[in-house]
Amino acid sequence: MFRLVERKIGWHKDFDSSHFLALPYESKCLRIHGHTYNVDVEIWGELNENGMIFDFNHLSNLVKLLDHRILVSEGWIVRKSGDRVIVEKNGKKIELPEDEVVILDKPNVTAEYIAEWFAERIAEKAGENVKKILVKVWEDPRSYAEVILER
Repeated sequence: MFRLVERKIGWHKDFDSSHFLALPYESKCLRIHGHTYNVDVEIWGELNENGMIFDFNHLSNLVKLLDHRILVSEGWIVRKSGDRVIVEKNGKKIELPEDEVVILDKPNVTAEYIAEWFAERIAEKAGENVKKILVKVWEDPRSYAEVILER
């Protein structure tokens, strides 16, 4: 006899974004570069009143926010002027249209912080039925960062 012991959904999507890192040592990652990121999401919980653990559309909308944008840390913003954002870091001063930038509320733009940002946005939309959130962000086929949020 089988019994239902847990429910989980899984979701996978890729997106293209650019970024650079702030590091105290010499690295090619100090330069602006891009990745085709892959994000894997797993969400555990009970069914809500709609028969879902979490709506996949919320996940798709998050990826749309990041896709074909440059990701920067909020600490690197020196000024917002009208529809422009001015970023200063690593000897760079970049002025960009606001709609081409995603400002992460993180001190750096590593895969670890992108995964954390993604998980926190999921948690904001999660109902009380959601018990656990796992987000894995792949920078390339060999390298990923993973975070888990639990109630």
